[in-house]
Amino acid sequence: MFCKNGFKSEIMPINTIIKNIAKKWLLSIDRVTLFTVIGIISIGVWVNIASTPGVALKLGLPPFYFVKQHMLILPICFSSIIFISFIQLKYIRKFAIIGYWMCIILVILTILFGPDIKGAKRWLIIYGISLQPSEFFKPLLAVITAWLISEQYQDRKFPGIIISFVSIALIIPLLLLQPDVGMTIVILLTWISQLFVSGLSVLMIGIFIITALSSLVGLYYTLPHFADRIDRFLMKSSEDVDLYQVQKSLEAFKSGGLFGKGPGEGVIKTSVPDSHSDFVFSVIGEEFGFIVCAIIIGLFIILVIRPLLRIMKSSSIFIFSAVFGIVFQITLQVLINIATSLDLTPTKGMTLPFISYGGSSLLASSISIGIVLALTKKNIILSESI
Repeated sequence: MFCKNGFKSEIMPINTIIKNIAKKWLLSIDRVTLFTVIGIISIGVWVNIASTPGVALKLGLPPFYFVKQHMLILPICFSSIIFISFIQLKYIRKFAIIGYWMCIILVILTILFGPDIKGAKRWLIIYGISLQPSEFFKPLLAVITAWLISEQYQDRKFPGIIISFVSIALIIPLLLLQPDVGMTIVILLTWISQLFVSGLSVLMIGIFIITALSSLVGLYYTLPHFADRIDRFLMKSSEDVDLYQVQKSLEAFKSGGLFGKGPGEGVIKTSVPDSHSDFVFSVIGEEFGFIVCAIIIGLFIILVIRPLLRIMKSSSIFIFSAVFGIVFQITLQVLINIATSLDLTPTKGMTLPFISYGGSSLLASSISIGIVLALTKKNIILSESI
């Protein structure tokens, strides 16, 4: 091919362009975080193969029904991580705001039309696909809160903290109508933690904490579902289904020992209805042993610590607060799931990120990591200031 001036020009092949883009992307993002997530997701696939067949058979489904469903969502999750990690800083904020309002609409539709499952309306069935919209609030609100805080630091007259409080206050009634107290607590604690690391006075933080604790007491006396969970945790009963699950969970850890009984050899998945979600860590303990449990915990520690070390190089309050909020959510979710398996907290429908079965949780966690990768890219960390 020739240009107007007569010189020959070469058109770069499309595969070369893609390779160059992929190379630049891989060099700019935090590869440690990316490969850690890939490692956890890979473990999750094996755990789902081990934990879900028994649940599927109980429900009259083909043994590998949940495994296939899990595998189908993985390409969407990986695509979400990659796509979001490419988004520029200013568009991350717009993405969060648009997603926030979409989630509000979906949660309202869930309350109005969603099926009642175990006394809660948290899922919306769309063309046969089960979706839990409230899961997506977590990363979106972390970004919105960080943005509003950073705007207030730039302009002291801008009521960023007040607006962030309003954005939280708008969704709390919706979450409690489902009801989903656990999600409410995670979102509130994340918001308070972001205010704390952004430099809000200790007095104000204390006021928020006291208000949150008072609200929990109020919920205990107004929400029978929440009060029942607390009462059953404090006053054990041999006829309690949750206690039965917890007892089986503890037995699974004991029988697994150091190296586990082997993939597919566990018995808890045939005894516990939630072995593929809330109590998936028990399945890991029984079939793969303490060593694999320790490896998984170690990977989650890397997933939490690495982005925080990365953002230490940035002077941007927005980047620091947003990334901190997201890794705080992941930490809280991991701790709650493991603590539930060990009977340290009341039973709560909190999945183990990237490992438990559940498309909404897996996709929401993938969006979270995509945002973290977008905000911790080398060019953004070195160039972005408040």
